[in-house]
Amino acid sequence: MKTTAIVMNEPGELEVQEITIPDVGPDDVLLRVEVTGICGTDVHMYNGGMDLDFPVVPGHEFTGVIEEVGENVERDSKGTEIREGDNLSVVPAMDNDGTDWYSRNMPGRPRLSENADRFGFDNVADQYAGGMSKYVVLPPKSFYYKLPEDVPPELGALVEPISVGMHAFERSMQPGHPHIREGFGVGQSVAVQGAGPIGLFAIASAKAAGAGQIIAIDAIDERLQLASAFGATDLVNLTEYEADELITTVKELTAGNVGPDIVIEAAGVPTAVEQGIELPHDGGTFVEVGHFAYNGEAEINPTRIVQKELDVLGSLAYPPTQFESAIALIDQLQDEVPFGDLFNFKTTFEDAEDAYAAQESGEAYRATIHPHGLE
Repeated sequence: MKTTAIVMNEPGELEVQEITIPDVGPDDVLLRVEVTGICGTDVHMYNGGMDLDFPVVPGHEFTGVIEEVGENVERDSKGTEIREGDNLSVVPAMDNDGTDWYSRNMPGRPRLSENADRFGFDNVADQYAGGMSKYVVLPPKSFYYKLPEDVPPELGALVEPISVGMHAFERSMQPGHPHIREGFGVGQSVAVQGAGPIGLFAIASAKAAGAGQIIAIDAIDERLQLASAFGATDLVNLTEYEADELITTVKELTAGNVGPDIVIEAAGVPTAVEQGIELPHDGGTFVEVGHFAYNGEAEINPTRIVQKELDVLGSLAYPPTQFESAIALIDQLQDEVPFGDLFNFKTTFEDAEDAYAAQESGEAYRATIHPHGLE
């Protein structure tokens, strides 16, 4: 079947085209895409920073309404019954053939698996259009989750980035004994470097999990105020301090002046990694999520990691089931946390370049493309 989409013919070149997507089979779902978010990864792709097989229909943070359900499809990936008219959020990475080493030996970390098809990253000829398409066909190997009826449909476009921030926070929840500060526990302290969307979602996740103190660190007061609305208890503007002063200031906010139990680096700035290693108390945890794409290098003294007996964890995206937790987080906190305020730049196919520019400049928290127009 045919649909209209934004095609990135090569980095920096967008064009509205008619493309071919699969006909809807008995095991497929046809989704009418309503909202697609643009994130830092999309900007990185636009600027030529990703090794992809172009042309590509971008968009991996998308939500929409079921237009048609194949006759063999009754439930979403969680097992919830679905029908035409339901709102879905879609995991960009699909299941692969299960033959690679990671699929066989580390099934708990599916993001490490090789050669998985991905909405928003594959060649147009593969017919897995991303969210910058009016319609997307969801095959059986894809993962998709129904939104609760009381969740505003547009918030489905935040499920993917919430999953990133939530997974980063949950990486700190290693098996342990929280009452002796081994592993995260209720009442403990968390510092988040960077109050962009991923940092904000890590903050909201820590709030929901019962953190007693959440310190937000950023260079922009407006973002720090938004971090407060997402659950931060303490705000630190890093521009007011020299590097050593910043570390001391954050430590002095915590009990015993020793530093937070957990630090999550979500700024994607190399100097934040250098500082982040020093911020947790000795024996604490440092989670790196901000550098999904290359943004320079950090100078780290490995002796400090040993001396501090620091747990250092990387966080790469999320498993598909993280969408269940992310949707639950929205459902539980939507009356307390202003998720919708992040959509501060909305546009259509015709002005997609402006949306990319707004996201790259920081004007937008989350720029969104609306394939069927703005109401």
